[in-house]
Parts: sequence; structure tokens; C-alpha cells
Amino acid sequence: MNLYTFKLFGADHVFSIILIIIFYVLFLRYHEKFGIKSNSNFFLIVLSSGIIILDLSEDIVRVLTGYYSIKKDLPLQLCSIGIYVAAYTLLTRRQTPFELIFYWGLVGATQAILTPDGDLFELKAFFYYSQAYHATLIFAVLWLMLKYDMRMSYNSIPKMVIITNIIVIGISLINFLLDSNYMFLRVQPNSVSPFLMGEWPVYIIMVQVFSILLLALFIKIQDYFLNRVHSK
Repeated sequence: MNLYTFKLFGADHVFSIILIIIFYVLFLRYHEKFGIKSNSNFFLIVLSSGIIILDLSEDIVRVLTGYYSIKKDLPLQLCSIGIYVAAYTLLTRRQTPFELIFYWGLVGATQAILTPDGDLFELKAFFYYSQAYHATLIFAVLWLMLKYDMRMSYNSIPKMVIITNIIVIGISLINFLLDSNYMFLRVQPNSVSPFLMGEWPVYIIMVQVFSILLLALFIKIQDYFLNRVHSK
């Protein structure tokens, strides 16, 4: 079986982004035409279950095709952790988990969709899996914002950064034990992200700095659009 070669903004990449945009428009704007009510608890159960099934099914495919590795395929990347936090948040609508997936989803998953790490995709299917669960993580945030008026505030930024760095410490220990690179804490990802600067550990610090700036920007955008929605 030939290995897949990912091309940034190649046909597969552009096609996946178009599919994501169509998915967002259909289910955020026209969901009631599909019988999905804005306050549907059943839809939240389906969505949370679907996110987890999507992640687990990729592991099954990797096992069946011989590409599963404990060094890179445990759910220990930040967005992988975010998937399970998102599933929990959809069911409970707790504020702190929402703020975490706002941070990890809108900042981290957006970067993962636009500038993926091509080294993670031995097969084309794994690229589409990655795009799908990152897109679903963002969708969970948008759904909770638009349908349940959940918001991220500037005051929560320090708490989110502290929680994220506590997780970073734990993942660093796992990386040491497994000789792995979860959360890209030992080696830079193979990505053209403009926020990756310098060698280790400088790039880790720079990513955090830029992520905080982007988080503040997303909060500003959130407030602008939600205030416009509520003013209508």
C-alpha cells in the first residue's frame, strides 16, 4: 500500500475545507430543515457520541492497516483530548470545559485544519479523519455558542493557560516514558504554520504566546457576532 503524500492546499486539502464550510452552513443555519431543533438534547447526545466514535474508528482503521503506534496514536494531542472534553461539554454545558474547547478548538483545531502536519497521514483516510474530528471540535464550540449562548471571556484566559500547561507537564512525562512527541513538545510538527518559530524550547513558548493573542482575537470576534445576533 502506497503511503499518502499530503500537499498543503492541494486538491484534497482544499476539498476538505470546502466540505467543512458546507457542513457548518447546513447544520448551523439550516439544521431545522433536517429536523434538528436548536435545543435538542437528542442531537447533543448524537453529536457527542459521534465525536468519540469518529476518533475511535480511526484507531480501529490504523490497527487494521498496521499503522497504529502507541507513540503517536494515543488520544494525547491537545485536540484529541479536546474531543473528549467537547463530548462531555455537549452533554453537561459546563463553563470551564467549554472555555477549554473554545481555546483548543478555535485556536488549535483551526490551525490543524489550515496547516496540517503531513507526517501524520500514512493514508489519505487518516488526513480526512484528522480534518473531520478537528472540524467537529470547532462545530461543538460554535453550536454551544449560537444555540446555548455560551461564551468565553477575557477573564478566563489565565485559567485556560494554566490548565493547558498543567496538561503539558503531564504529557511531557508521558513523552519521556514512551519516547513520543505528543503535543509536539519534543520536536516541531511538519507544518508551515507562521506561529512556529525557533528551535526547542523556543517554538513551544512562541506557540503559547501566539495562541493567547489568537484566543483574545477569537473572543473579540465572538462578542461582535453574538451581540449582532442578539440585537436582531
